[in-house]
Amino acid sequence: MGRGAAFDGIVAGDCDMNGEQMSVEASRTSGAVTNDETGRRRLGDSRHWYLVPLLVYAVSRLVDALIITVASRRQVALTSTRSDYHVFDPTPAAPGYGGVVANWDGQWYWRIATRGYEVPASGSAEEGEALWAWAFPPVYPLLVRGVMTVTRLPFNWAASLVSVVAGAVAMMLMYRLVRRYGGPFLALVTVTLSCFFISAPLLQIAYSESLALAVLFAALNLLADRRYGWATSMVVLLAYTRLVTLPLAFVVLAHAVARWRAEGPFWRQDRRSAAVLCAMGVASVAGAALWMLTASLFIGLKAGTGRTVDQRELFQGWFRDVYDVFGAPGLLMLIAFVVLFGLNLVTRRGRIWGPELRAWSLAYLVYLFWFTPLLPAVFRYLLLVPTLVVILLGTPVKATRGTVGLLAVAVVALVIAQFWYAGNILVVFTEEARPGP
Repeated sequence: MGRGAAFDGIVAGDCDMNGEQMSVEASRTSGAVTNDETGRRRLGDSRHWYLVPLLVYAVSRLVDALIITVASRRQVALTSTRSDYHVFDPTPAAPGYGGVVANWDGQWYWRIATRGYEVPASGSAEEGEALWAWAFPPVYPLLVRGVMTVTRLPFNWAASLVSVVAGAVAMMLMYRLVRRYGGPFLALVTVTLSCFFISAPLLQIAYSESLALAVLFAALNLLADRRYGWATSMVVLLAYTRLVTLPLAFVVLAHAVARWRAEGPFWRQDRRSAAVLCAMGVASVAGAALWMLTASLFIGLKAGTGRTVDQRELFQGWFRDVYDVFGAPGLLMLIAFVVLFGLNLVTRRGRIWGPELRAWSLAYLVYLFWFTPLLPAVFRYLLLVPTLVVILLGTPVKATRGTVGLLAVAVVALVIAQFWYAGNILVVFTEEARPGP
């Protein structure tokens, strides 16, 4: 399949579907993007559609709270900063749920929420730590700071509250987007597997994953609704939450091509929306450097961009790491996985995801493998690709005995994996240096 055919597959929507999917697809021409009216009609057949993802999410948070509490018994005392772990608030051994939820990056967010971003004097004792804090975008810690001020909760509990609420919003928006194209069962499967994903315990600890997922799916929903101005604002917000806006440029392109296939040169009749859509694409690219440049205004360009030097070099990340460890065969296998995943997205079954989510899934996965190192952190990065596990299970769109059974088996397997993840990645169980989540 050539590049042109592959891109056509990303934006096409002419898949064969039964039941609810067929009725929706019949209402639009091949490749059309669902507009506001169609989207509202899609969700209008169930007035309380949001209760489904909220119920699944609530159950998963209780399960993960139990997993984190059990895993916390393994944690060692953390009283001072180590080479691999920054300590802002010391914790004893076996600190319980409240101690673990502020582990790893949570300690940096705690520092920022409490002390803000500091501009240290050159050569001061805390210069290194103060500058490193600027590597963390501000939306999450400042939001937690606001909750701390209003509720008087300590950081760890305020951060857990923010993450849980943001995760709930993310699951509702995820369900909404998948449901409008693929129907309620596919949406249920996607949300369920996201809630029980191996790194889903992070959705309730002091990490920005929940908030980033919520902002991302807000942007994708608004883009699908053709509310381009609001979608662009979400891209800017995401740029100050997590440095993951670059793949959205491909999503904007896929959306534009899909709309062009459905309507022809829409920019002639609707110049304003076309201009705002272009602005969203520009914001997606610029967003990759927005926080770094903002930080550079206060601490200098070298310090503001220092943490991302490796990510700005080509062939860092999985491609290089796999080649270094496994040689050419390993690299070819990784490339084959990405290609097969992309091809799956352009099959008739894969097109059921809609152009926005399909384009994001492929672009973000390539971005992830290209720019991030092969470390345990990849498990949390994959939280932003909710289609991955669903596609590996065959993208079930109808509730049958087989698909429900498969979903149940997958959830059990993921919960078992969560016990391993919480006990070996999230919890600090050794005095030796090791990578975190």
